[in-house]
Amino acid sequence: MNFTAKKAIKTAIVGGALAATALLSACGGNNVAGNGSPVKNAAVEQGQTGGGQGAAAGESSGGDVNCSKHGGQVGAPGRPKMDLIAVAATDGTTPGCTEAYNVITEYYGKLPQAEGPGERVLDVQGKWTCARLTESGTEVTCGVPNSSLQLETRPAGSGKAPVEQNRKFPNSTQRVQFTGYDANLRMVRFQLITGQDDPVDGKTYRLPLRKGGEVFSAATLCPGESVTIDDEGYGSLPCGQDQLIQQLREGNPVLALITVNGADQITTVKEIYHP
Repeated sequence: MNFTAKKAIKTAIVGGALAATALLSACGGNNVAGNGSPVKNAAVEQGQTGGGQGAAAGESSGGDVNCSKHGGQVGAPGRPKMDLIAVAATDGTTPGCTEAYNVITEYYGKLPQAEGPGERVLDVQGKWTCARLTESGTEVTCGVPNSSLQLETRPAGSGKAPVEQNRKFPNSTQRVQFTGYDANLRMVRFQLITGQDDPVDGKTYRLPLRKGGEVFSAATLCPGESVTIDDEGYGSLPCGQDQLIQQLREGNPVLALITVNGADQITTVKEIYHP
């Protein structure tokens, strides 16, 4: 055998060994949860994991990343399995899938100590706050105070378009009574009311205020020299989201007509005037 042939055979053997090593590494230790991760041991119903680390390991849809495409679905024991979504913020920030799995796993593990019917848990992984999107639902939303980081669970296969599956009030107008503001989740709390301002179902819902959304005062949100309302009795004085949030933080309930976009974000708030 000449020198050229021997060199070719040696190159093929080394290349095959390297490929086999890479394959074993990918199959054995490079999963979403990571070796020794609490995801494997917590009380979370999760499918088989696989794929790479970080948000890039999931399947992106409209900016959001579906970590469950490679890491498996999640769900508290006895509840439906959900897709785990790393939500893309307007500033381009998206949590990694490894962090998302660690957060949701710890949250499910702390459910017995959760606060109230919304099952809120503070300081998950040291900085996250998680709660159910609505008191009657099973979808979970998690956020970091003073940060755009956010993750959600959504019905399996819903991806980025959950308008018909886990959004509550997309592309709608609702009469509500605001009952509070959850700074950790950056969401307002409210109950639906009738035309006579009576409760509709007694349930408390949470939705985020869209950045740059409009708020109009009738009399109390941004007090002026006189009442400012339109022909239908709704506030017409331009106000600000900060004023609305301050009122809610001070424990002042606010009756309002809200407009919600397709992403379940409140885009417009008009205070309902009461003489």
